[in-house]
Amino acid sequence: MRVVRDKRGQFIVIAALLIAIMIVSASAVMFSAVTYFKHERWEEYLTVIGGVEMGTSSVLEISLANYTQTLNGTVLKTNLDCWRDAVKRAYSGFGAILDYSLAIGSYSAYGMNPNYNLGLNRTWNKQISFSAANATASFDITSVGLTGYRFASTVFLKMNIADVLWYDGKGGSPGPFVGVRVVLYAEGPVFLTNLQKSNFVLFQIKTGGVWVNQTFSLVRYYESTGHSGNPALNAYVYELRYDASSDLGSVTAAVGVVDSRGVKVVGQATLSTVGA
Repeated sequence: MRVVRDKRGQFIVIAALLIAIMIVSASAVMFSAVTYFKHERWEEYLTVIGGVEMGTSSVLEISLANYTQTLNGTVLKTNLDCWRDAVKRAYSGFGAILDYSLAIGSYSAYGMNPNYNLGLNRTWNKQISFSAANATASFDITSVGLTGYRFASTVFLKMNIADVLWYDGKGGSPGPFVGVRVVLYAEGPVFLTNLQKSNFVLFQIKTGGVWVNQTFSLVRYYESTGHSGNPALNAYVYELRYDASSDLGSVTAAVGVVDSRGVKVVGQATLSTVGA
């Protein structure tokens, strides 16, 4: 009888262990399932946030392009109002609320100090000219208590009419012609490198006090060698070359560019020529 009782006791212990293992295993599976769906849900929220942030930047790009082409100073506010309403409708189930503030007054941006009005600025007809848009957005998903997410968006196009080269055509070198060299930047310190001749919508040289449109060829290259004692630009350069019979010593040039986003900038400078 003792043996039977011992075997029964062992069976009860083994059964209890098996039940415990099953309970632990079931709990682990349930925990994994719950955390999986929580993770998936948060991934969805992060996707919404990323989409809203990207969309807001796109609205700034479109608005700056419109502003530089039409000088409509209220276009950014109008477009952001429409975007705010569109976000609310698109994510109504999330309780999504988008709000924004437009830059007013002087702000530092990529080494310059644009003086914004309703988030827009156009500083043109200088040796260093630029177009800029600046807004700060806040985004809440009230259905899960996610509030206070903020992001700033800045769209920027800067032009520097760097210098003017004179190619005399002597000694078998090319010429005679003049090369006006232009450096362009978008946001940050990255050079614009993908522009074509068609992006240069204006190229004029002032001759006898009159602006004259010039036929030109476009050469693109990275410049790492100085000219006539001038230091190297160490920049990606667009050189606009036009025929000239002689070196006049200085050139007054106006250059207008529209980049791939449709943002326009116009620069103007009087520079002494240097030997190529």
